[in-house]
Amino acid sequence: MSDVEPLIRRELQWMAVGLLDDQDLASIIIAKSRRRRIRRYISLVFFACAISVVSITGFIVVSNVVGSDSTPTSSTTTDISSSVYPTTEPEVSTEKTPAPGAQIRGVISDYPVTWEQSIGDLSAISKAAGLGDTLGGLTAQGLHVTWSKCRVGVCPTTWTLSARNKTEDIIFVAPSLMVYVDHAPLVSSSRPLSVIPGGNVNLVFAFPEFKEMTNVGDKATWQWNWFLTVAR
Repeated sequence: MSDVEPLIRRELQWMAVGLLDDQDLASIIIAKSRRRRIRRYISLVFFACAISVVSITGFIVVSNVVGSDSTPTSSTTTDISSSVYPTTEPEVSTEKTPAPGAQIRGVISDYPVTWEQSIGDLSAISKAAGLGDTLGGLTAQGLHVTWSKCRVGVCPTTWTLSARNKTEDIIFVAPSLMVYVDHAPLVSSSRPLSVIPGGNVNLVFAFPEFKEMTNVGDKATWQWNWFLTVAR
């Protein structure tokens, strides 16, 4: 009724001034009311289409801006199991010393290191062990080797051995790590410690003296193993 009332008032005004003559007022009102309703529906449809186009365009623009700002990154960890000569000399090693509580899995090294089965330390009280081996209740899980530039090229100056106590007792052991060059024993270091049941530990063995070595060739190969010594 709200659409018809304005038309009725207008038509009555026309009749008062004699503009309609003898024309049918009802048909005129119905026709005008229908045209007004059609125009309203067309306006609503056009408005809805305009809102949809603007929304889709804005979404595409925002998606393109966000996509261009984000760049995918990837990292790789190499497990070295064969002996290959280092051929390049980085100014600074790309490997960082892991956090004390971080678990290391496998061998992580910029250059190849291999396991040595012999023991080159007279203070050893156990056999030579590698990753996955257990000595005195302590099981080695990973090895992280940090390389630094030295007089002969690059040298492994920091070795971090990650181990776990898989027993149900507190263990008191003194793990030692031995470094070899061309399968000849070079130097070892010991770390006495106690580990609670199920506890993890990262043992850091630093050999800064390697930076000043001059009696090792630039094509030398590096080996390692770990064993137990008497705890002091």
